[in-house]
Amino acid sequence: MINPTDISASMFNLQGKKLEELSGADKNKMDDEKLKKTAQDFEAVFLNKFLETINSTVERSEEFSGGRGEEMFRSMMNEEIAKNIASTPQTSLGFAQQIYEQMKDRI
Repeated sequence: MINPTDISASMFNLQGKKLEELSGADKNKMDDEKLKKTAQDFEAVFLNKFLETINSTVERSEEFSGGRGEEMFRSMMNEEIAKNIASTPQTSLGFAQQIYEQMKDRI
């Protein structure tokens, strides 16, 4: 004769295993998204340095210089431009995608 308690315990164990599998899938998806974001952030840092280097080559006269305030604003503006460029595949240089492709199998 089949014991209802055994059936309930088996069903509970089966549901627990499915829940673990699903939570693992979500974790993998979260890790994947985190890796994509980290790769984009890395590309943004590279682009920010690139923009800083370009800006350092521009001659500025004292009459038209905004002083320290302009330097701070330019730094923040370069950072935002770099983030914006790296954030979409259409504008990205492709570093983020390459980094992601190389690292995705290692997490």
